[in-house]
Amino acid sequence: MTATMQQGNASPASEWIIDEQACGGVARLRAGLWRSGYSRHSHDRYTVSVTEWGIQEFAYRGSTHRSRPGQVCVLHPDEPHDGRPGGADGFGYRSIYLDPVLVHEAGRSVQPRRGALPFVATPVVSSRSFAREVDDAFAGPLEPLMCDAIIVSIASRLRALAQPEQRAPDRGRLDLASLARAAQHLREHCGRIVHSSELEGITGLSRFELAAQFRRRYGTSPYRFLLMRRLELARTLLARGDAAGDVAARTGFADQSHMTRKFKAAYGLTPHRFYELCMRAPVSPAARPD
Repeated sequence: MTATMQQGNASPASEWIIDEQACGGVARLRAGLWRSGYSRHSHDRYTVSVTEWGIQEFAYRGSTHRSRPGQVCVLHPDEPHDGRPGGADGFGYRSIYLDPVLVHEAGRSVQPRRGALPFVATPVVSSRSFAREVDDAFAGPLEPLMCDAIIVSIASRLRALAQPEQRAPDRGRLDLASLARAAQHLREHCGRIVHSSELEGITGLSRFELAAQFRRRYGTSPYRFLLMRRLELARTLLARGDAAGDVAARTGFADQSHMTRKFKAAYGLTPHRFYELCMRAPVSPAARPD
C-alpha cells in the first residue's frame, strides 16, 4: 500500500496496526490512524519511530509535540505519553522498540566511558540519516544479526543526541550477574506473582539494593519489568485471537478487567481495540511505502 493510498478522510474502520514479536531485543510496529489514537501510557523500552505520512501529535514530559513525515520521535523508557492524529488526514508511522539493557551495552561498546542510559531531551528530531536508519530496520524479517546491527546503530544515535549530563559514567557498581538472574527469573515467572524474597534469594541483594540497581540497568523497576513481560505475552495471545478472559487467566491477572486496565496503561489501547487494529493490517511489516 502506498503512502497516497493510506491518506485521506478514512473512517476508524480503516485504521490498522501491524505488530511483531520481539527478536534479539528489538520489536517493530507499524500503524495507520485517522481519527482515534492512544491514551496516556508508557513502555519500558526505548521507542524510536518515524512518521511516514500526516502529522503525529503527542504529549510528553509536560509539552505537546508534533512530528511530520520523515521526522524521528525518541521516547525514553517509562516516560508517559499519548498519541493522536494532528490533522484531519490522520497519520502513519513505523516504530522500533529497543531493550534498554542492550542499548546500554551497545552504547558502552562504542563509548566505554559513558555508562548511563542516554536521555534525548528533544523528542522530535529532524535527521534524514536517522530516519533512514529506522527505515532500514524494516528492510526484511528480523534476524539476530540484523537486530544487533539495529541496536548498535540506534544506540550510537541516542548517545550522540543525549544531554551532556546524561553522558556521565554510571554512579557506583552494578552487580550485572545478579541483575541478569533477577531479570531472567521475572521473564520465566511472568504469569504469576513474584515475591521480593525470591529475588533476594537468587541475587544476594536486598530488595532495596535490587530496586535501585535494576532501574539503572533496565530503566524501570522489577515490578514494572514483570508487568510488561506479562503484558507482552497477553499481547501475543490477543493478536492471534485468544479470548480476553482466557488470556487474563493465563497471564496471571486477577481477571479480565484487571488485564484491560493494565494493558491500556501500557499501550494506550484496550485489548479489544488492539485486536481490532491487528485484524485490519493491510500490508507486510517489512513493506516500504512508495
